Amino acid sequence: MPETAISKNHILPWFQGDTIRFLFRAHVEFHRHHLGGLMLIKPMNGESYRVLFMTEVGIKIFDMEFFRNGDFKLHYLLDAMKRKSLLESLKNDMGLILYPVGGDTQIEMRKDRETGNVVIQSMNRNGVNYFFINEQNRVNKIKQRDGCIQRMNMTLYSADSREIDSIRICHSPVKMNIYLSKLNENRSEISE
Repeated sequence: MPETAISKNHILPWFQGDTIRFLFRAHVEFHRHHLGGLMLIKPMNGESYRVLFMTEVGIKIFDMEFFRNGDFKLHYLLDAMKRKSLLESLKNDMGLILYPVGGDTQIEMRKDRETGNVVIQSMNRNGVNYFFINEQNRVNKIKQRDGCIQRMNMTLYSADSREIDSIRICHSPVKMNIYLSKLNENRSEISE
């Protein structure tokens, strides 16, 4: 893949701080547990995002806060989910969704010969991340590898390339999958 001249500062985030909140229908599978409910992503004072996942009857599963500088604060985690590998995966996934390419991350940018789109490679403590950038300069796929093992595959879907419609995250060897589908709060979700 030849190198490209695009800057990581030109990559547009899916979640803008000027929106009040983002609400998703969520389904999380880990080990033999299946949880469904709502996930709320709320910008906080321009420097952080609060991510809350709760069942549809109001039982809180987790509540986390992610800061622009890379810091993380766990406000709550359901006892059944208190496993180090599970918490690290959730922290990594949500952090990549909110802040895909960090400002101080060493990156290598290339142009994919097949699609012509930009692919960004960055190294971190979890391995190597590959960010696939679409024509509108937004991340639409993330792959995370540790050596020759693919640890995580995330796909971000959007019909209009302005707002995210859904997110699919698959992990291995940790058996965890996350499916998020954005709820449109302006229209009724029930068709008559």
